[in-house]
Amino acid sequence: MQTAEIGMRFGTGTLPNVNFTVARRSDVAWLAANGFTKNRLPIQWELLQPMLHDTVANAAARAAIGEPGAFHAGYESYITGVLDAHAAVGAKCIIDLHNYARYRDFRFQSNGSVIGLVDPVNPLIHAYTTDNTQILERIVALAPGVTLRQSHLNDFWTRAANKWKDHPGFGGYGLMNEPYDLPEPGGTVRSFAGTEDLHIWPVYAQAAINTIRAIDATNPIYLGGNEWGAAMSLGTKNPDWPLTGTNLIYEVHMYLDAGSSGQRFDFDSEVALNYNAGFGPGQIDLNTGVERLKLAVEWARPRGIKLALTETGMPIDDPRWEEMFRRLANYARQNNVEFYSWNGGNHWTSHNNAINHVPGWHQHKTLEPTMSGIMKASAGINSASLFDDGPGWGASGPVAITVYARGNLASAVTLTVSSSNGGTLSKTQLTIPAGANGQDTFTFTAGANRVTTLTYTVTSGSIAPPAPRKVYSLSDPVAYAATSLPDAAMAILAKYNACKWEMAHGYTDYMLGALADEGQQVRAISDSGYGSSVGNAMEMVNWINDSPSMGTMRVPVMRVTNGLKSTDHSVYDTTGFWCKKTTPLAEIQANPRNLVPYDLQDPHFSMAVVSVPGLNNSGVLFQASNSGVLYASELTFSNSQPQARCVDRTGALVVLTSPTRLVANTPAVLTFTCAPGAQRFRVNSNLVGSASTTFASGPLDQLMIGWGYQEYYPRQGFGGNVYAVVTGRGAPTSAELGVLERYLGTTAGIA
Repeated sequence: MQTAEIGMRFGTGTLPNVNFTVARRSDVAWLAANGFTKNRLPIQWELLQPMLHDTVANAAARAAIGEPGAFHAGYESYITGVLDAHAAVGAKCIIDLHNYARYRDFRFQSNGSVIGLVDPVNPLIHAYTTDNTQILERIVALAPGVTLRQSHLNDFWTRAANKWKDHPGFGGYGLMNEPYDLPEPGGTVRSFAGTEDLHIWPVYAQAAINTIRAIDATNPIYLGGNEWGAAMSLGTKNPDWPLTGTNLIYEVHMYLDAGSSGQRFDFDSEVALNYNAGFGPGQIDLNTGVERLKLAVEWARPRGIKLALTETGMPIDDPRWEEMFRRLANYARQNNVEFYSWNGGNHWTSHNNAINHVPGWHQHKTLEPTMSGIMKASAGINSASLFDDGPGWGASGPVAITVYARGNLASAVTLTVSSSNGGTLSKTQLTIPAGANGQDTFTFTAGANRVTTLTYTVTSGSIAPPAPRKVYSLSDPVAYAATSLPDAAMAILAKYNACKWEMAHGYTDYMLGALADEGQQVRAISDSGYGSSVGNAMEMVNWINDSPSMGTMRVPVMRVTNGLKSTDHSVYDTTGFWCKKTTPLAEIQANPRNLVPYDLQDPHFSMAVVSVPGLNNSGVLFQASNSGVLYASELTFSNSQPQARCVDRTGALVVLTSPTRLVANTPAVLTFTCAPGAQRFRVNSNLVGSASTTFASGPLDQLMIGWGYQEYYPRQGFGGNVYAVVTGRGAPTSAELGVLERYLGTTAGIA
């Protein structure tokens, strides 16, 4: 709930579900069901208390910003809602003041006004100024002229303690997240290069502890230290520790990369830096996490101090990170250190971040994040699910298929795999080892011109096997449509490793959800094609918090027409589904596994079966794009006329528009193929537009159904019904597209 930090005070960047996202009850319930019974909720001071208690403000400023000291009713209610969700499942939640010993304020004039102050029409957006010179960064200090005084922090925690101390879901006070670069001795502004006065924060912290303990004698207080609260410098940068107070837990932060920033994820690049935060020159290794935390543990143990590692994480793209994290988690457990992973929230920036604890959705069930499995193993919590991934096109030779667990297995699981139609298996027995995130791989060589089903049976262990998997080795999938249209279409999807999302497979949630029925929300759709691979599930999820107190955004609902299912996006501001991936960044995340199937310049195709309710539907139906910029490949509508649209980073633009509107409530199949020098747009298999542009390179990091997202802001959806969507890399022939169009049409009853 602190990610609106960037857009506060100057601009409108404080909108729920856009600039920050509030955890849903199902988020908390899933965590609790998997053994995560205490969580940390980062909040933003300025959003909860928009005006400090001693501010002199005129009537206009108070009307726009709030009364001095008062908590913002909406943001306060969001926090209470998260605590309610914890209480409902017997879990606890720490309120973490995520402000770095700072407070971003307006500059108030002598008459109590703020130059350029705007009171937004939308009550969910906090007041802001149009003049960026009217922003003041207050910071703690001990010198005269200090702008963020002890009374400010004491007042905040007085109000928070009185508000939440008795809430059954409340788990403690996160006094202040990561104080850093505080003023020099005698100063009142940020310092640099390690010259800060290390005695400033302890004075503030002790006063806040005393304030809280005068109100609440029992709930734990989490106390972070100087220099970003680093585990490595707990004992060297906090000369006034320990402080006085009961039930104090000293919190530290630490990540595994060379600088312990949590922002670099390429193992080899980090080793090459020949630097190890906390130790200086020297390479990181598999024990780096342990050695860093050990510095804090060995300082705390003789003092009888309890520790909590309240921020850490495991990059997902290299098994060496996983081993480092496993050793760290086990060491923390052995030394009674509370252990909290970072990036567990359902916001745009969290899904498939290189460090994340956000569940996904694959093969019609929750896909547990890899970090979760390691943490559960260290705690002896045993639960997991099995998945499999691999190619489905077997006409070119053997395919490699991996069966893997997400979560933690108490003991090894053995499975047998069998073929329905001959072929050669490299092995028929698979073993998934005990522990976190185990896997086993086999190869299958299909016989010529066959459709083969591979079936798994668990022979040892009490866990559900992956569903049967088909492999296609058809010599002519188009001709095979006369025998089986579904198998012919799936063979073509397998040939191009294409994704397929059928709304009939929609679930009510990607955590603890069920198959959606008429009128129920749809939040999760699996790739039932062949676009997914190990570590790269092409999920489609909807994570927004659609509480009415958070705005007009709504979740699509399921509709059933003549026995056929579609998702209904027709209500104003209905959102859609989102598949978030990454783009390679040299030395940061050079080779991520979780990638969109194609980039903008690559040959690719997208297809959708949809209907619109009227003659004025406009907006995004399907988007392959980059979240931070404007280039994209899309299927859209303009006044109910289907469009295919592609624009690159240079501004080269192709818009292909059907000359006619869709007939209201009548499904149609839209097909867009885009290759260098050749774009084609078909509606119900009829060519309605073409172009011959070659687009500049553009990495993509997301796929979206029913809406869009560009320049870090959502784009309005088209407001109709979606039956199915397909996308993939390559250039299918016209005949192959025809088979896919016929097949997709069956999902909407098109003959």
